[in-house]
Amino acid sequence: MQTLRQLRRSRHLTFVDLALLTGIPARTIAEAEYGLRHLSRPEAETLALVLGLSTPTPLPSLSRHQAQSSVIPWALMTGLAAVLSIAPLMNELLPDQQRHLYTPIIVQAGEWLVTRSLSVPPPMTSTPTETTSEIATESSIVFPLSAGEALAPLIAPAPRLPHLASNKPSVSFYLDENGPHGCPVQPTAGQVVITQGYGIGSHTPVQVWGAIDLAVDGNGDGFAEPGSSWYTPVIATHPGKVKVTLNSYPAGNHVWVVAPDGTWRTGYSHLAVVMVIDGQQVQAGEVIGLMGDTGVTSGPHLDYQVWRGDTNIDPTPLVGCGLR
Repeated sequence: MQTLRQLRRSRHLTFVDLALLTGIPARTIAEAEYGLRHLSRPEAETLALVLGLSTPTPLPSLSRHQAQSSVIPWALMTGLAAVLSIAPLMNELLPDQQRHLYTPIIVQAGEWLVTRSLSVPPPMTSTPTETTSEIATESSIVFPLSAGEALAPLIAPAPRLPHLASNKPSVSFYLDENGPHGCPVQPTAGQVVITQGYGIGSHTPVQVWGAIDLAVDGNGDGFAEPGSSWYTPVIATHPGKVKVTLNSYPAGNHVWVVAPDGTWRTGYSHLAVVMVIDGQQVQAGEVIGLMGDTGVTSGPHLDYQVWRGDTNIDPTPLVGCGLR
């Protein structure tokens, strides 16, 4: 049986992709993949649909009270409608090799949800002496609507594309005598901003704490927003070997990437999710984690350090991104 990681990677999906498609937080999916938590049955069924597995088996029979108050099918339909509503945005922002996966997945999920959600239980009849609590949960009465017709009233208009500033991070990475070049934060929308510069505040003395803080401005006002920054992909800016430290002080979940010759190393702090393991070899441009606020922080951001041997280097001219 394939693991969740194997299923996700075989479909070229990131945690963020799965979160968009399922409505399940990326952090929840990542924790489940790493064995840190168990998924609920509704979460597992939704993931099975999105990953193209067999249609989930019907849930066990419900008690009369549960059947009368159940809103799970409509909640699932609403979640699917939300996914459909952002489909135009996903088409603009996601790579072609991932985009072709979504149409069959959404159609399959929609047909299944419509069949289950629009099935009406038959009227319950009872007598004062009736003692059983079991009721029928299946019905032959189904509204004659297609998936598109049933979901149409729930689908919001396509959202407007967020403002993309001219300093959108470059995806070009290279290592030279000056250090690793490239932006370690790669949002799908918005612009990267520097929320605390080199040698300022907690980044002093620079010989020890020299770094810059990066986050995401989602509305173009020049200031970072937590909602836009959470779970933004964090990228290795050069190839090297990974050193992972979880729940450290003050960096929280922290990753070092050490260049093959040992000359250069970069540090990535406060990650919500670490997507690499200790000792792993990574390449420039590879996602190593998702932005968060672990450790000592005032909000989600990336604390990014560059070192040459034992000398701390100012990353500002190297990253090629970030309004100040």
